[in-house]
Amino acid sequence: MNHTRIGLVLAAVLAFSFVVPCHAQGSSSLVSSSLVSSSLVSSSLVEAPLPAESGATAQPGETDGASMGIFPVERAPEAREKGPRLNALDWSMLGAAASLRVLDFTSTEKALSQPQFFHEAILPQALVKNKPAFAAFQAGTVALNYEAYRLLVRHHMRSLAQVSQYVYVGTMTFQVAHNYQLLGDAPAN
Repeated sequence: MNHTRIGLVLAAVLAFSFVVPCHAQGSSSLVSSSLVSSSLVSSSLVEAPLPAESGATAQPGETDGASMGIFPVERAPEAREKGPRLNALDWSMLGAAASLRVLDFTSTEKALSQPQFFHEAILPQALVKNKPAFAAFQAGTVALNYEAYRLLVRHHMRSLAQVSQYVYVGTMTFQVAHNYQLLGDAPAN
């Protein structure tokens, strides 16, 4: 089975190693090596226009090899169409959400300093009692909120992004206000 595959690949390689020049180039001989002679590479098509050179007069039948060749087509870079950007309302809502996350962090840390009165009911205790991990969690939620908002705006869903941000800011405002109210009602030590 492997010999058959190798034979097929070898046959294809051998078939492409022989170069048959075009009859329009004026040569009818068969080149039997895998290296193409330089005269075949530098020869031009009979009717192909020559590039304009300064001071040189080239006739359609004359070629010098250096003046003819394959020139790559250079395309102008395409300008990327940028999606909509965040406006002042978007930034104010994102700022409010980030501020509420900071206030949630500080209220939770203050509540955890009085364990006889308060405990965390939603998040795992291992996360809340590890201050750097809890700060990283809060920062991660801010970053995730920003990226989700930006993604919705770029996909032309600004109204959905704004509605979801209103709900998020409203919920966080209620939670942070409730936390600080409980902290204010706690008996003094």
